[in-house]
Amino acid sequence: MRHKLLLFFLIPMLFFAQNFESLKYDLVPVESKFGTDTIKCNENLSIYSEFYKQKNYLGAIESWTYLFKNAPKRTKNIFIHGANMYKSFIKNEQDSLKKFNLLNDLLFIYDARNFYFPGQEGLVKGMKGAELYRNNKAQMNSVNEAYNILKESFSLDQEKSTARALNYYFQSAAKLTSNKLLSKEELIDLFSDVSNVIEYKEAEINQVIFDLSESDQITSKISKKIKKNQKELKTLSDVRSNMERILAPHVTCEKLTQLYSSKFKENIEDYSWLERAAQLLKKKDCVDSSIYYDIAAELYSKNPSARSAFYMGILSVRQENYIEAKKYFTQAVEVEIDNIKKADYLFYLASTYAALNNYKKAKQSALDANRLRSSWGKPYILIGDLYAKTSRECGENTGNQQNDEFTKRVGYWAAIEKYEMAKKVDPNSINEADKKISIYQKQMPDKISTFNIITLQQETYQIDCWYSEVVKNPYYSK
Repeated sequence: MRHKLLLFFLIPMLFFAQNFESLKYDLVPVESKFGTDTIKCNENLSIYSEFYKQKNYLGAIESWTYLFKNAPKRTKNIFIHGANMYKSFIKNEQDSLKKFNLLNDLLFIYDARNFYFPGQEGLVKGMKGAELYRNNKAQMNSVNEAYNILKESFSLDQEKSTARALNYYFQSAAKLTSNKLLSKEELIDLFSDVSNVIEYKEAEINQVIFDLSESDQITSKISKKIKKNQKELKTLSDVRSNMERILAPHVTCEKLTQLYSSKFKENIEDYSWLERAAQLLKKKDCVDSSIYYDIAAELYSKNPSARSAFYMGILSVRQENYIEAKKYFTQAVEVEIDNIKKADYLFYLASTYAALNNYKKAKQSALDANRLRSSWGKPYILIGDLYAKTSRECGENTGNQQNDEFTKRVGYWAAIEKYEMAKKVDPNSINEADKKISIYQKQMPDKISTFNIITLQQETYQIDCWYSEVVKNPYYSK
């Protein structure tokens, strides 16, 4: 085997560059993962694996091709590594015809992977569509094919879709729209679907990063996972920004209201259309319109699901009918099984309780939301707002002006602690939390009044009102 390895190193690279063998063959089930010759299978696996580790893809290609054609069930890595190698070959190939043939082989590798190792069809189709668009976007037939592959991938994976697949799905659709092969309405529908998935994925990934960061020991493996997820978040943010940039003139409240009003009657039986419209009207804060009312009511009457109940809750809040809003948000919470979505509904329920001045239930619902989504700062900001709002109401009225004024201001300490907690768990909350901290620091007890009432040697202070909270004395010194 050592002699064979040496031979591969010595064969001129030009030979491989000019003599890639076509990969295509009829995909048929195989009985043995070793093919017809177990020894030859393992020998070629060893050779290609060694070259692949060294990133000597030209050295690996002959043995890899043998496995791909003769023992495709040997290991899924045949397809994972093969795709990586062919992407490298395509990148380095200058001849357009050879590049085209290499691309066709790469696409076939994805097809073969789904055939021999099913179970991740959406993911693999996403990779296939992305590579087709990325490498042949000048040809509209390829753009259209890539779009259809990515559309199928999205249909299969939905919220499991990768940021890369979402990116090229929208890019291919935008290119088809600019060439009048898709309508603007179809692109707006896609924008609604994809942006909804992006919001969900961002929440989910932030939670993963938070959980990993809370590990007792940040190993190199954990650090690698954190960086991978941070990269995915960055890509999702870029995709959203690109989508917003392209569609900004077409997704104003005025334009959306006109569009959905004109199309409502003809789509009244199309639940998917109604769902998309409600999603986008809510996302763009266009829920004051009569068309949002019509769509939300129609969705709920057709299927009183968690999502349709949520849309009715949003409508009720905008109409300041908080009793109805509470009913709908409670229903959404009770029906929903996905923790990310349930946390969202719980937050809206908490905000509704706050509007009804039921502060205890508002706080509890906010904490429940945070329990399901501990990387989210908004629930803590809401609790902080409630503490700040009721700070003076929670103070004492003993007749001792200095004491009473102090007790009416310590609620701001509690509020600030919640804002600080929001910053700690969620970087996206930092700007909002800092603004509120800046406001309420001016209203909390100053150092002199704190010294006069509890002294600077008292480390904590107990607040007992509609809530019970032990807060730190910010001026504490031993």
